[in-house]
Amino acid sequence: MTPRRIRTTKLPRTLIAGALAPALGLAAPPLSAQIAAQGAPATAAAATYDGARLTAVEFVGNQSLAEDTLMFYLGLEVGESFSRDALDRNLKKLWGRDLIDDIHIEALASEGGVKLVIRVEERPVVRSIEYQGLKRVSRKDIDEKLASERVELQEGGPLNFGELHRIKTIIEELYAQKGYRFAQATYQLEPVGENERRVVITLDEGDRVRIGDIRFEGNTVFNEGRLRWQMKGTKEVGPITRMLKKDIYNPATLSEDLDKVRDLYTKAGYKNVVIGEPRVQVRTEDGAPGEEPKRQLVVTVPIEEGNRWRFGEVKVEGNSIFTSEGLTRVFRYRPGEWLRSSRIEEGVKAITEYYQNSGYIQARVVPELIEKDRETADVIVHISENDQFTVGRIEFEGNTRTRDKVLRRELRVQEGTVLSLGALKNSILKIRQLGFFEPDEEEPVEFDFKEENSVDLKFRGKEADRTELQFAAGYQEGLGFFGQFALKTQNFMGRGEQVGVNLQSGSNSEFYELSYSIPWFLDRPQSLGFQLFSQDLDLEGLGGNRRQEQRTGGAISYGRSLALFQSASLVINRYDEKGVLRSRGLDGVLQSFPFEQEVFSLRPTWVYNSVDNRFEPKSGTNLTASVEYATSFLGGDQEYYRPIASLQLYRTLTSYPVASVFGLNVEAGLIKALGDNELQNFNLFRIGGESSVRGFARNQLFARDEKTGRILIDPVTRYEFGGDRYFQANLEYHLLLQGPFRLIFFADMGNIYAPGQSFDLGRLRYTAGAELRITLPMLGGAPLRFIYAYNLDPKPDDEFKNFVFSIGTTF
Repeated sequence: MTPRRIRTTKLPRTLIAGALAPALGLAAPPLSAQIAAQGAPATAAAATYDGARLTAVEFVGNQSLAEDTLMFYLGLEVGESFSRDALDRNLKKLWGRDLIDDIHIEALASEGGVKLVIRVEERPVVRSIEYQGLKRVSRKDIDEKLASERVELQEGGPLNFGELHRIKTIIEELYAQKGYRFAQATYQLEPVGENERRVVITLDEGDRVRIGDIRFEGNTVFNEGRLRWQMKGTKEVGPITRMLKKDIYNPATLSEDLDKVRDLYTKAGYKNVVIGEPRVQVRTEDGAPGEEPKRQLVVTVPIEEGNRWRFGEVKVEGNSIFTSEGLTRVFRYRPGEWLRSSRIEEGVKAITEYYQNSGYIQARVVPELIEKDRETADVIVHISENDQFTVGRIEFEGNTRTRDKVLRRELRVQEGTVLSLGALKNSILKIRQLGFFEPDEEEPVEFDFKEENSVDLKFRGKEADRTELQFAAGYQEGLGFFGQFALKTQNFMGRGEQVGVNLQSGSNSEFYELSYSIPWFLDRPQSLGFQLFSQDLDLEGLGGNRRQEQRTGGAISYGRSLALFQSASLVINRYDEKGVLRSRGLDGVLQSFPFEQEVFSLRPTWVYNSVDNRFEPKSGTNLTASVEYATSFLGGDQEYYRPIASLQLYRTLTSYPVASVFGLNVEAGLIKALGDNELQNFNLFRIGGESSVRGFARNQLFARDEKTGRILIDPVTRYEFGGDRYFQANLEYHLLLQGPFRLIFFADMGNIYAPGQSFDLGRLRYTAGAELRITLPMLGGAPLRFIYAYNLDPKPDDEFKNFVFSIGTTF
């Protein structure tokens, strides 16, 4: 731990004598006891000259201090009467100005009064402060540290040896925090002029000493490995800890880590655990011949675990708004269970939220433990309810394009109602989910407390450009060369409406799409949208097979908000598809198989979505369940139902030193024909691609024979089979780097199962790799993705690419 520093100041000999006198059992003499007359004791002289006329004052030793200045500070004036008490007081004031190091006053008899001879030792002035030997620490680092410690020694100011010693200590501590525990700072004074000094501070940095061993004494409940794991910032030396600089001894970081060790015990019921002062020793090991010995630190932490305690009763005091029975129910516990601090924290948080969600936003909830017999403790919850607040005026700041009502309709707090902090947090999340207005990270809401317990709220943020305008040209395997124009916006005319236009033309593809959606139709929590599309494709498959198709159609959707994060929708799809499959038979002759279908389907969907941001998620859950129902009753010629369910969740894992997020996607689906109808191959599931199992070409993870592992081929059309069931899972670990960059490590798995095959998860295909995402405003917030994938279980005829470039997200 950092030792306490005691500031020392050089005192005049007179003051030192006065300070020591009480400690020696003597009466402290006044400062004027140094005033002596020739041939007379000091006390007699003081008594003799007190009240006498001051005839002259002679100064000796002053160089930069003017005599008039000293006369002013001492309160002396020739011709006036001399006062011993006044001189005592003025001497103390002069000393407090740091102008002198010592002063001696002698009183001499003179004709008509008394003459004073004052000998002064001035305090030197610091002309400059210089450092020598700085390598590992910069001058800027030292200056910032000295400023934060409020060191008073400055260039152009008086020299203070106490502050100079503080500088030495602070610099050595700064080096110790960086691992240079044996760094030494020395200083010397060099005269540069009359009563001026240059301070030269020389650094011997020494070698960096790392933590070689962390030990614990007195621990019986948890082993040393568990305790060391609890410490996040202080680790023993190793390849990874060396890279992360966690094997550097830093007293502040160690103190934080020992608090985590203490939390581990208190969460297990050891409420009286004592984590002692760590002992730090240096261990020296002999190096190779010709090398200097290696030094490492050994940190030993003593622990007094104490006894394990149990819950007694939970009592509530100070409550008048809510009943004690209701509040203790919120505080979930069982009498006799272990007294875990986490359970107490959860209970206090629940009661606090109970009040804050009811308008008592300044309520304070403080727990107190009362020890009883047999290691049992009651918890007394002290509550200060304070006043209930209502919402005053609601305003928005930073929405230069988005209309106020588009943001206001997402709020879960309203003017004139009781202010709920829970509803306020949900309001911020709902605004963030829009995607085109980003609430401020540090202060998303500004509170302005008014009279009569009302609070004006100002939601602060900035516009997030979600208008995507793309002009592109390129080559895509299977589609050939193409050109593309796309315009997509989630905030058309600032009304929150979504408009999309997509035109793509190439050697093997033509695609046109127009979409429009109103998220708050008729200013109610209901959505209405439509989509029109036309698509011509000429796709190349395995073995030179080709599939040519034309598909035109559209969709109408209606949705309704059910609860905070829940919604339901119904989509009506209608499209016509015509095409031909071309393949070579076993005899090598090119064959053509024309096909066509008319599909009319209904797809009801239920969604629970609390994910905070679509493109840059940090937390939240997305549950989706849908069933597509195609029937000839509505005019189509296909009859099947296709249920699909998916789960996505994101959890923030760390915020320091690098923010990290865990992401999970699990989804599955099946398709089944209705009645005596048969499923056509091109309506079956196909997965693979950058939004599915990364590394495999899009829709090219084919169904395979369960025994031979060969791709299943339709014996008539010679085309590969799709699956009537599929399963897919994706695991992601996001590192949020500076700016718009995310580094993602992933593991993907999935497979499709042809009709008649068993749903065997043991036949999943696996890939893993890394991905760099760069979020660019010009793409409407959609990230650029640079994906490197590795096939963990390669099979014959896999369409697999190790490196893929894409735009968008995985799930």
